[in-house]
Amino acid sequence: MSLPDREDTTFPVALKAAREARNLSYSDLARAIGISTVMPSRYENRDHSLFGTPSQDTWRKLNEFFESSTIPQKPATGKAQPLSAYSVDELIAEIKRRGATSVQINY
Repeated sequence: MSLPDREDTTFPVALKAAREARNLSYSDLARAIGISTVMPSRYENRDHSLFGTPSQDTWRKLNEFFESSTIPQKPATGKAQPLSAYSVDELIAEIKRRGATSVQINY
């Protein structure tokens, strides 16, 4: 799923729908892409200040996040899944998506 252009009037609604489809809070989304926890709310509510529209870099991160099929989703109960609920491949893919260039696992 690709989000509309960051300045498109449909962007706030699409961002909210994408976030809610994954049962994520504003804070969950912000932490996942490395931005301030207040920003997703500003983007969705189109705060009329300078900060109501994401930068091009943040827009790209949002798109990468929502286009990725390897990102674990929070269950509808609101409780985080234990790491044991994911395969090693899913965990490694998520770590790399967050910026790691290599992953080493020692048992």
